[in-house]
Amino acid sequence: MTPSESLRYQTLTRLEAVLRLLVERHGARMTLGEMLAITAAMARLCRQDRVTIAEIAEATGISKQNLSRWARKRIGESIMLRVNEEDRREHDVIILDRNRGSEHIERLARIMKIEPDDQPI
Repeated sequence: MTPSESLRYQTLTRLEAVLRLLVERHGARMTLGEMLAITAAMARLCRQDRVTIAEIAEATGISKQNLSRWARKRIGESIMLRVNEEDRREHDVIILDRNRGSEHIERLARIMKIEPDDQPI
């Protein structure tokens, strides 16, 4: 196998493992956009107390309208929305259980070969 073929194979098998984990965690019916929105929100909530629909939209490129629709569909299951006190037009996304799915995060870290003390990108 050439270095190029090896790189291609390794990349695709690692991506396959990540996608398999995401489907296991979120189910086969959830779109990649929804998974991206959840991941973006959770990543920001690791570093700050709240995240808005607008911040998730900016980070992901998904429209605020689609994110609001997604959030309303998921209310009570894993998130809640709260009116932002500083700007009542905005809604903060609150993850109900920050530790939910932590076993999947740990498996994902192993797949991606991330160590606990690695610096963020």
